[in-house]
Amino acid sequence: YKKQAYPELNALKGRIREKKSSYRLLSQKVGCSTNTIYLMLNGYCSPSGEYVEKICSELDINPDDVVKYFFPEYCETQYMQELRNEIMLR
Repeated sequence: YKKQAYPELNALKGRIREKKSSYRLLSQKVGCSTNTIYLMLNGYCSPSGEYVEKICSELDINPDDVVKYFFPEYCETQYMQELRNEIMLR
């Protein structure tokens, strides 16, 4: 039984659906197995920089949005920090 080591990449899963793609099609385009895509998207392994770049290219992800799709925990942390700052300023 594998244990998740990274957050699930739900925004990226949504982007795959938006682009009418699938794990299988994406894996073929970026040059890895369908299982590797599954493991990356479900938090069982972290995508390398090379895969991040290829996936962004295939799914038309703007470089400014890489954090949103590949590092959701960072976005959540930033949001919570901004919210705390806003509350403290009141």
